[in-house]
Amino acid sequence: MLSSFLKALRNLLLFDIIKLFFLCLLVYIFSWSVIAWALSAAISSYIGLVGTEGVFIHLFAGMGGVTVAWFLFPLLYPILISFFDDKIAEAIERADYPQLPPAQPPFWPTFASDFWFSLKALGLNIICLPLYLFPVIGLFVYYGLNGYLLGTQFFRMTAGRRVSVVEAKLMQKRAASSIFIIGVAISFSATIPVLNLAAPVIGVATMLHLFHELLGTNNQQIIPPHSATINL
Repeated sequence: MLSSFLKALRNLLLFDIIKLFFLCLLVYIFSWSVIAWALSAAISSYIGLVGTEGVFIHLFAGMGGVTVAWFLFPLLYPILISFFDDKIAEAIERADYPQLPPAQPPFWPTFASDFWFSLKALGLNIICLPLYLFPVIGLFVYYGLNGYLLGTQFFRMTAGRRVSVVEAKLMQKRAASSIFIIGVAISFSATIPVLNLAAPVIGVATMLHLFHELLGTNNQQIIPPHSATINL
């Protein structure tokens, strides 16, 4: 698991990954801004309907919308990253697993799965919302629940490029603890400013390396000429 994470960090330096990262960043900022604005407007409208007025009340409503969007937005990562995950995986596999043939995953079935996942994840978080009001318990429930959800979806997202759904689930059972820990790390990173911008890309890269480790893919490394030795 640690080796998969370190490989993922190294992959951030790939030129193709840097380009994709900035594309993801633009989509991330735009989507989050729209959701935060919509939630803030909805809360302000509700306050107006119940007859509460005042600048500070509506300012508080706006902050509430931004806060809710901040913690619920990571659940939309699979939808947002579904437009880029295959390109990210291709760039990494070209660099680290050049012996593999190109993968040809279907897009729309995968997107539908990611969309359905986000709906279920949002529903579960709404159900658990009362628990989030308790400082310590709320953090454990939030990161535990969303760590499991994001870990599962990110792994199946990357594994689904090369194996069937049934095979992906069997592989997930073999590495359940690692996938859960990586999922918690993604969930935690998603709530940390600046780090949250790279969380989806790092998540895809880490899960991809974990998948190939489970699959037993040989990682071919090209030895630089200066490090080669000639035996006489």
